[in-house]
Amino acid sequence: MLAQMKRQQRDEQILLSLDSLTYATREQLQVINNLGGDRNAQRILSRMEKDKLLLVSRMEKNIYYLSNKGKQIIGSNQGQLNKKEVVHVLMRNDLYIKLGMPSDWKKERPVKWGNNKLIPDATFKKAGEYQFVEVDNQQTMATNIDKIKKYKDLSQMIFKQYNHRPTVIWCVASELRKKKIKDLCEKHGLKFQVY
Repeated sequence: MLAQMKRQQRDEQILLSLDSLTYATREQLQVINNLGGDRNAQRILSRMEKDKLLLVSRMEKNIYYLSNKGKQIIGSNQGQLNKKEVVHVLMRNDLYIKLGMPSDWKKERPVKWGNNKLIPDATFKKAGEYQFVEVDNQQTMATNIDKIKKYKDLSQMIFKQYNHRPTVIWCVASELRKKKIKDLCEKHGLKFQVY
């Protein structure tokens, strides 16, 4: 009885993390939910798939996401998923783990000031300072330049209001794009990190 309750709690925790993450690999779920070793994590996820609590798509790795039954169990209002976004979401999840899984991590929340608006891939605070996350795996450089200019403007507004400059954290797919992003951020005087 106790083992069954623990299993149900663990299953719900995994479902809740998938609701938050949208898509995840076994490795990501393993780290976020403390599932132990590879074989144990695979056993748990396979059973959950068999119980129709989650669905799996095979890409380079198995990609897990909520089934309708899983959504009902946790009361998720997650809508239709866009499979074109899988790589983007997995990159964001990897960065979330790399940054220590911030407790106030919020994905895709609009930031508005004056007549401007940005939708960072994620936002959180570190030591009381705003951190904005941008995942770049398919955007045009023109889009990135426009975002950097808006972040420069937002950075100035935040400095006036909160007396700190926010950090823009980029997760970039290629070394060439990393260099271009670094150069652009330096040119525009942004506080940034690139992964």
